Amino acid sequence: MSSSSADPNTRTLADAMHELIDRPLASVEFVRDYIQLHFDGPTLTAYTPPTFRSASSEVLAWAQAGYRDALCDLIGSVVHCIEVQPDAVCLKFEGGSAVCVSLRDDDYRGPEALQFLTEAGQTWVA
Repeated sequence: MSSSSADPNTRTLADAMHELIDRPLASVEFVRDYIQLHFDGPTLTAYTPPTFRSASSEVLAWAQAGYRDALCDLIGSVVHCIEVQPDAVCLKFEGGSAVCVSLRDDDYRGPEALQFLTEAGQTWVA
């Protein structure tokens, strides 16, 4: 995997999202049918609604009771690691909670599942 100082033209989505590690979630914005996770600079926009997984392995999906509260409770939590797999992008937070955006074709609501805007203003789409 490339370092964060790699040429931006050769970086992967995983490389770009690596800049979220050790950053706290600053805010969660619910915009009609998608969600934005803001990190005081970088922003992850999830067009495919992410799932929330608690440290105790409880899974909450879009429109389930407690879903919005669970995401908002992550505000201030620090990203521990990022996993970019062929079928999902997961942000894992200190404390054990995770937010995952599916990249499975069956879960897409439109042409993109997510968009990641780096602190430097580069945009990644999956």
